[in-house]
Amino acid sequence: MAMDISVYRREPTAEDVLFANAQIKEHESAISAIEGHIASLHAEINDLRREQRQHEQTIRHCKGIATLARRIPEELLSKIFEHCVEDGYTRAPIIVSHVCSAWRKAALAPRVWSHVYVNCDAFGGLARTRFWLSMVRQAPLDITVLCGWNPNWQVTDLMDLLMQHIDQWRTLVIESSTFSQVYRLLLPIVEASAAVPNLREVRVDIAAPFDEPVNEDEADVQSLSRAFAPEKAPRLSRVQFRCDVVPLLPVFPSHITDLSLSVGNSPIQRPLSASSLMTILSGVPSLYTLAIQMPLLYERPFVPSDDPARTVSLPVLTSLTLYGPTNLNEFLPHLHTPVLQRLHLRSLEDAGYRQEPVGPSLLRFLAESTPPLELLELHDIDLTPGAFASAFRALPYLRELRLHESSISDATVQLLHGGGDGEGLCPRLTRLDLRWCGHLNGRALVELVQSRKVDVNPDAMVVDGSTPNADPISEVAVIHCCFVKEQDVLDLAAMTVCRLIMREEDDYCRSMDCCTNVRYRIRLRLKHLPHSSTGWASRFRLII
Repeated sequence: MAMDISVYRREPTAEDVLFANAQIKEHESAISAIEGHIASLHAEINDLRREQRQHEQTIRHCKGIATLARRIPEELLSKIFEHCVEDGYTRAPIIVSHVCSAWRKAALAPRVWSHVYVNCDAFGGLARTRFWLSMVRQAPLDITVLCGWNPNWQVTDLMDLLMQHIDQWRTLVIESSTFSQVYRLLLPIVEASAAVPNLREVRVDIAAPFDEPVNEDEADVQSLSRAFAPEKAPRLSRVQFRCDVVPLLPVFPSHITDLSLSVGNSPIQRPLSASSLMTILSGVPSLYTLAIQMPLLYERPFVPSDDPARTVSLPVLTSLTLYGPTNLNEFLPHLHTPVLQRLHLRSLEDAGYRQEPVGPSLLRFLAESTPPLELLELHDIDLTPGAFASAFRALPYLRELRLHESSISDATVQLLHGGGDGEGLCPRLTRLDLRWCGHLNGRALVELVQSRKVDVNPDAMVVDGSTPNADPISEVAVIHCCFVKEQDVLDLAAMTVCRLIMREEDDYCRSMDCCTNVRYRIRLRLKHLPHSSTGWASRFRLII
């Protein structure tokens, strides 16, 4: 019932007051009824939500039965768990075994437990290692031993436990703070009469500074060569050794084929020298792969050899990588590598100019060893035009050239032309990887590819466009080369594969994060790909 609003314009009478109170009671009763209805609806909603949660729980249970994680074959699931451990997640076998019965069964595979992490300083490390070894059974062992400054804590007991499974060792990693601890860890292996028949790889990482007092027997970790001598570890092929100073004596097993040596300092009392490097390498004549990394900053500069004619022969070496300051490349002429196929020279400093000592050292090395190089990489190492030309003349078998931060010129590139306008150097060259080459014009690359392009005339059966002795360029990579324009990239992609991104594998720049080139690639993709016809991708072989 509508209320007369005129009552608000005058003094209310007794009848008006009675009428208002009656209206109040009526509406309060209506509100109470509505609240009761709302409460019943809420209760009904709660009942429906409870029922909904029950259905959802049933769905989750059914999905858990039909989920891909439960339908993965046990062997594949075990392999996934292995990769988790390989990536450093040491507790993976314990964690995954708590997920479900299928995962628990897959986690019981011995290979899931084959990566044994032994922390000599951790409380309970002995019991943990004993449990891990019991789960491994007869599977190969990949052992990592972490040993800190404590000289005695659990080391002897842990090594005795590991020695009981010595015939299962596949890889051994020792990370220690001191030379003496490494000596203590290797001593049981040296004194043991048992061999290490299945050991493939050893890595030693010593973080100790040079001024740490060590005993004469512990110096330079000479026990490494005795512990893994050819008769004790016949299958050992790879050694990674990282320490603060370069060893003075041969410390590596003589039969290894892959050596990675990383030195962190060059102190005054034991400087980085060509003599010490030659002494080390003279004890490993069977190397196929060698990587040497030296410090960028040190107290004393690199010490050249007193005898410039002294060399160390590595007759079967096929891959050589040198990381370090520019003057480390002066060590090159002291190596005799007659079958070397891959040479990676990477400077840790960007001098911003052509480093004069590099050219003569490289040319002397090429002249004396005459290696059949198929790959040459110069990372932040530059040569003069004359040195480039002489190097190219000495590399008739070169198939891939990688240059980073180079001032190579158009005239130098022209030496590689396959037609009559160049010298036709490096006739087997098929792949170019050029990054941060600020003096190189894009048209020079287009003309190079064009000069080596092979066009077969089906009527005359002759090859036009390049000399028969020059292979065509199969791939060109250009990243951050400021004078290689967009049209140059498209012209290259029309004739061969043109790559604007880093390689998926074996790319040093991925670790340095210097050649991502993201903005340029996005801009090029947005400019051309959305508006391109269906035949665009077939006409342009562009990897962006």
